Amino acid sequence: MNTPEDLFKNSFDGYRQEPPEGVWNGISRRLALRKFLKPGLGHFNIYYLAATITAAAIIWNTIGEDPNTQAAGTGTIAMDSAQSRTQSQQGNPTQKLDHSDSNTTQKPPKYSPDLSKGHTHPDTKTAQNAAQGTSKGDTAGLMATSSEPEIQSTSPSQQPMQDFTSAFQASIHNGCAPLDVQLINLSKNTEYCQWNLGNGETTYEQNPTATYDKPGTYIIALRTVNGTYAKTSYDTIKVSARQQAEIAVAINGMTIIAEARNTDNRQVVWDFGDQTQQSGKKRSHTYRQSGTYDLMLTVSDDACTDTVIRRITIKEPEHSITFPNAIIASNSGSIDGNYTIQSPESKSLFGPKGDIAQISRYNLTIYARDGRQLFATNSPRQTWNGYYNGTRLPKGVYVYKCSYEFINGEKATINGNITLLWE
Repeated sequence: MNTPEDLFKNSFDGYRQEPPEGVWNGISRRLALRKFLKPGLGHFNIYYLAATITAAAIIWNTIGEDPNTQAAGTGTIAMDSAQSRTQSQQGNPTQKLDHSDSNTTQKPPKYSPDLSKGHTHPDTKTAQNAAQGTSKGDTAGLMATSSEPEIQSTSPSQQPMQDFTSAFQASIHNGCAPLDVQLINLSKNTEYCQWNLGNGETTYEQNPTATYDKPGTYIIALRTVNGTYAKTSYDTIKVSARQQAEIAVAINGMTIIAEARNTDNRQVVWDFGDQTQQSGKKRSHTYRQSGTYDLMLTVSDDACTDTVIRRITIKEPEHSITFPNAIIASNSGSIDGNYTIQSPESKSLFGPKGDIAQISRYNLTIYARDGRQLFATNSPRQTWNGYYNGTRLPKGVYVYKCSYEFINGEKATINGNITLLWE
């Protein structure tokens, strides 16, 4: 009698279901990897692979020690390097000249310089490099700013002439705009030259003149060519802005007070037109004769020099006063020095003489040599008698200063010395 288990088995007898193809592929890869890692002589495994690599390395090292093989390898490398350099030169059009036959007598084509457009360089790295690269030229007796940072050639068999140079001289290196600079070419043994003036202009002239209308720093470049060789020299031109100075002048009788304006920290020199010169921003000058004079102001610094001229007319004043240069004071005692008591012609009193009645404003001050004030008055009728606080002053030289104005508007200032004597 069949058991339930037997009936179950019989119902499924002959039943079979194949797994998907991917299951068999995964099983096959795992079995192959396990076989590759398993040691044995009957199949290819990882140990066979290691032995093969080791044997190949030993054979390679043995071949490398062969002198003939080593020389052949070096020649191949050298050939590759030469070929690489040739390709590099051919890839740089600014340094390439085609020499199809080095033995031919045909003259190679001229080198065509490629100078970029000139630009103003106020304070750039290009200007710094050019300034650092400048040096004296090699022409005796002339100072030439010249540098030769680049010598280009692609034909080793052709050498330039030994005295092939690039150098030039600028007539001026700094100044005010507009600035004209004369350039003198001092180069030797060149086929042709090209100038880059730094202001946007290029020229092939031998000795050009460059004009710079705007302030700034300009780089001048001179490129000279000899065969396949080219050299370039540089120089720097600094152009400053021009500041127009101005003259302010006040005329008081025969005396003027001149002031220079818009001068900053520049040097100031005055020419008063009567063969008298002074330096300083503000100056006073007294003319000895009336007339018309050209007052000239010159202002300068390291770069610029400005000159301004103003014509002035000096007239003889309608009224005038004078002072004596010495008095002989009285030993009899102090007096008040008033004109109502003493005549202004008295030799014992110091005071003005002339058109006193026409004076509308007056100030007189007398000083000792050490700067002490001894006497002061606002009245032209009050004079000095040689005393100070009722005490007789010693003999000697004293200093006075007087400023006054007449009723017609004429003004003047007088400074001088007084010699004090005693009876």
